[in-house]
Amino acid sequence: MDSLKLNLVQKAAFSLIQQDLQYIYTVIKYIKPHKSNYIPSMLPYLGVVIDGAEDWVKAINNSSKCKLQIPLFKESESVFYEQIRNSIKMWNQDYDKIYKLLKNAYHKSDEYFGSVCNPIAKAVHLYDIYGMDTINGAICGNTILCQYYSPFFSYTGNNGEYIKSMTEIGGQYIRLFNSISEYTVNNDFKLDVQDYGGFVKSPVGNRFSDKFVLVSIICQINFLLYGVEQWIKEEIPTKLRFGYILYFYLINVVEQINTKLGITLKIDTKWKSDRFRNAMAHYKLGIVLKEDELINSDVMFGLTRKLLGEDYLIVKKSIYKELKGLAKQIGEYLELPKKMVYLQ
Repeated sequence: MDSLKLNLVQKAAFSLIQQDLQYIYTVIKYIKPHKSNYIPSMLPYLGVVIDGAEDWVKAINNSSKCKLQIPLFKESESVFYEQIRNSIKMWNQDYDKIYKLLKNAYHKSDEYFGSVCNPIAKAVHLYDIYGMDTINGAICGNTILCQYYSPFFSYTGNNGEYIKSMTEIGGQYIRLFNSISEYTVNNDFKLDVQDYGGFVKSPVGNRFSDKFVLVSIICQINFLLYGVEQWIKEEIPTKLRFGYILYFYLINVVEQINTKLGITLKIDTKWKSDRFRNAMAHYKLGIVLKEDELINSDVMFGLTRKLLGEDYLIVKKSIYKELKGLAKQIGEYLELPKKMVYLQ
């Protein structure tokens, strides 16, 4: 990296990208695509990392005579990564729009599986509508969310091959940022999928409702809590980066949910900061930190200290505490078994 002639702040940003790419490499090494929906569930975060890295490379090359020899997106890749990155902003929309988007995806799934089952099963509605992913029994994703994350998704198309072709540039970034080593993972965590809608009734009812939207929030929280934060044993900036983005956007929708349903879900807005989200989400350390403000012993090089007034670990623990607390509140409202909502 020294040959790239980056300044100290740029080197810190390079390190953040490198560690995020190492998370993706770890997923590639350990996750078997045919056994769970982990990879479709991580698409929004894949978009954040690869699209953010490409933006950072462009910014460096536009401001320096010494160009980074790292490829930029082709037009098709640019469209793909913009689509999956934007899906991370799901909860930044009005609740009614979110409801309609998920309802549309749910009905598409219902129509497709109803069309391929036998006539008797269709007549009595005994066919599965969607699958719910779990980690050691706690829900952490569902196929309706995965469809939302993938605007290009087709029930009759080869989605896997398309994603594979679009993510080849991600493999190049992993190599060029020297992220070819995996983190240590928690091998006690087991991924599984349970289909719902047929003989096994959905825990929130087989008809789409606000309950399905709420259970999808639990899925997203638990994907990060158990599929990233507790799955990877090392302390890495990726954990706060992903968790903070979800926390930031959920704040937008919680009050709308409370108003519509007449409930009192709570999430502490203490840590909400547009400046922190922008700097962290786009690797733009230079707009916040000067070289003499870098803290090399800190996981995020002093970014949380500068903008939020606390060290990385305090902020990260607080964010995940808020997310877990919100999931528990929703689980209680939906009267779900505790083992579905959080690990015992």
